[in-house]
Amino acid sequence: MTPYTTQAGKKNLQAGIKKMEKSMSPAAQVRRNFRLGRPPKAGESLPLHRTVVWQRAADAVNKFRSEMIAAKLNPHHVDAAIVYIEAANPELPHFILLDDESRSLDEIRAAAFDILGRDDVLALGMLFKQHDEQTKQDVTFPYLFTGLSVNGIAVLRKAATNQYEGARLLGMKH
Repeated sequence: MTPYTTQAGKKNLQAGIKKMEKSMSPAAQVRRNFRLGRPPKAGESLPLHRTVVWQRAADAVNKFRSEMIAAKLNPHHVDAAIVYIEAANPELPHFILLDDESRSLDEIRAAAFDILGRDDVLALGMLFKQHDEQTKQDVTFPYLFTGLSVNGIAVLRKAATNQYEGARLLGMKH
């Protein structure tokens, strides 16, 4: 393959991207568009304040669901959870579900504020789960609030790749 720094390499790369996009399902295209761009840079002081975490989580869920609506997909096929760690065991991810049919949004926010307000808690990011109608599969992927260390990324990746736990945690409600 021609190096991407040359004009021919750039054309080759663009052709490959177009070919890939043609074979993607609409849900996969929405997911790709949502995740496009640079990851957040490290540099913000951690831990993030609980109101900042809640606002970033709410904004991310709203943005992803609005992109689902724009693609004429069911926005209820998206579930999300905030991923956090505790100082006692910083390698074990914990979750705060953002969609719980048994609790109102105010109850979820109050519970999240109680957890995220503790001194021993550090919010890392989120897990999203999207159901793809066309492929009949559920896809779980991480979302970062801010740049993380290698260990933080490993914990978030562990949370996202644990398909059994993710499926149980973010059980589809459709």
